[in-house]
Amino acid sequence: MSPQWKRKRSVRLLACATAAIATIGLAAGCSSSDDPDDTTLTLYSGQHEDFAKALASGYEEATGVKVEVRAGKDAEMTGQIIEEGDRSKADVIITEEPGPMGSLDSKGLLAPVAKDVLAAPDQRFVPSTGNWLPIAARSRVMFFNPEKITEDKLPQSVLDLTKPEWKGRFAYAPSGAFKSTTAYLINTIGKDRTLEWLKGIKENGVNEQKNGKVRDSVEAGQHEFGLSNHYYWYILAKDKGGQDKLTSRVHYVNSDDAGALMLASGAGVLKSSSKQEQAAEFVKWLSSADGGQKVVASATPQFPLVAGVTSEYGLPALDSLTFPQFDQASLQNVDEANEVLKQAGIV
Repeated sequence: MSPQWKRKRSVRLLACATAAIATIGLAAGCSSSDDPDDTTLTLYSGQHEDFAKALASGYEEATGVKVEVRAGKDAEMTGQIIEEGDRSKADVIITEEPGPMGSLDSKGLLAPVAKDVLAAPDQRFVPSTGNWLPIAARSRVMFFNPEKITEDKLPQSVLDLTKPEWKGRFAYAPSGAFKSTTAYLINTIGKDRTLEWLKGIKENGVNEQKNGKVRDSVEAGQHEFGLSNHYYWYILAKDKGGQDKLTSRVHYVNSDDAGALMLASGAGVLKSSSKQEQAAEFVKWLSSADGGQKVVASATPQFPLVAGVTSEYGLPALDSLTFPQFDQASLQNVDEANEVLKQAGIV
């Protein structure tokens, strides 16, 4: 072996060793806090996408931590988490409805929320399991057109809508909140009575498919009134330049009736997340009056749930409303509700 060949071989070995060290260094760098993947949280959202992005933007501005939003319907996002299992890319999930969050909770997929964080919101909305945080609430209401019916003539209970006198006079949509109402009724009046009620709703009402269509059709005078979530009307009022610009009005049932249900939107940390502490900090921020609750007040006409935070959409004070008191965790029977809705021919 010539000296020249030995020198070339040594150079090649040194280069290989250097490359190997560099590779090890890069691998180590992947787990360092400097890597963007380690400082980015992945949020699966069943909420309206604009609202979810406003929360993500607000958190990044406050903390420097980026939140990547993957948005879809509640059922899509929770279904994806269940399908992904321990391989889920989600660190945090937020939902519109309590039922899908309860479904994840019942499958043991959510990490417990710290007690001091659960102490922040209105305790009427905190689930008994303690594994997700209520961040906002939406009320079931009746939109009505005062040119067609006066507020005092509206039905006192949604259970009355199966009576003959209401046939053809109202609209509804089988939205997530309608499914939550179905789940609530199954839990309170039983499955058989709920099915009969749904059949009556189908017979007497007009299925407009979407809450926005319920709102718009009542506004246009096509129906006397409609069942929906309060915030759709407030969105339209803002778009039109004020509540006085609309013909229709919002009727809060203000009783223990199912038509007055107040439903919590939730946030939870996935047990499968490798970023438990970071994800928990984000959820804690969502409960903060100066953090996530401030975004709730400004970015969506949903009810903030922390004392001292007032919606910018002209909502009535939460304490001024009467609504059924129940464990938000109890609406995890979403599959049963879907089945009953199918039996009634509504979905």
